[in-house]
Amino acid sequence: MRFSMKFIAFAFLLLSSTAAFAQTADRHPLFDRMDANKDGYLTKDEVQKQFPKFTDEMFQQADTNHDGKLTVAEWQAFARAKRAERKGGLM
Repeated sequence: MRFSMKFIAFAFLLLSSTAAFAQTADRHPLFDRMDANKDGYLTKDEVQKQFPKFTDEMFQQADTNHDGKLTVAEWQAFARAKRAERKGGLM
């Protein structure tokens, strides 16, 4: 089989763009949108702009190292726990 160079270039671009948008342990699209100052952390105010009902108690639960800001890992762990809670603990 012979592939045209255009097809190969298109396939390469498609695969590389898909990989660029994939969620990784240190990147999360929603986290990146909420991180207004792009410092790699979320403050309570940044989270509350997206989720107005996000309480102080919720922030304290999410901020497991108690440094006043959320890392991607803390945000993902909190989100997973809340999803599991909503599903009645079933995962």
